[in-house]
Amino acid sequence: MENVNNNSKKTKTIILNGLMIALVLLVTMFTKIPGPLGYFNIGDTAIIIAAVMLGRRSGFIAGAFGSALADILLGVPYFAPITFVVKGLEGFIIGHIIYAAGDKKRINSEIIRIFAIVVGCIVMVAGYFFSEIYILRLFSTEYGYAKALSELPYNLVQGGISAIIGYGLSTSLSRIKAVTQILN
Repeated sequence: MENVNNNSKKTKTIILNGLMIALVLLVTMFTKIPGPLGYFNIGDTAIIIAAVMLGRRSGFIAGAFGSALADILLGVPYFAPITFVVKGLEGFIIGHIIYAAGDKKRINSEIIRIFAIVVGCIVMVAGYFFSEIYILRLFSTEYGYAKALSELPYNLVQGGISAIIGYGLSTSLSRIKAVTQILN
């Protein structure tokens, strides 16, 4: 009987991961605002929700695959490998910090949740900043230190807005125990 329940939980987790990938993709695509330096979006909100509600593995999967697919579909496929790593790390780190001690009560700690989300968003901003300086510069002279500096404010605003919305939504979902009810 325990094996059946375990398989059921694994199946539900796979389904939730697929839904979170789709959510990240859709939120990224449908909130994109084209700008002079790329596009602004709040897809990080969905990554935050996945990481807070489901943990580091799901945070990584949703962030990496959902965001990279969005880059491909939005016509910037050269960003997809960088996005895969950066957004995957963002989700992983948020989930890891929240669940590090293995104590389920940690998800209810406001300070830990806020700290995790802020650190995750800083990782996202830093990841794109250093990627534009050191990696993308290898492929295009358009990138480098000046370009990375000019995009920094946009990435900070995107991360900040997503952090606020992601915190609010994940807090609400945690309070109603949305994922716990699905997985049990």
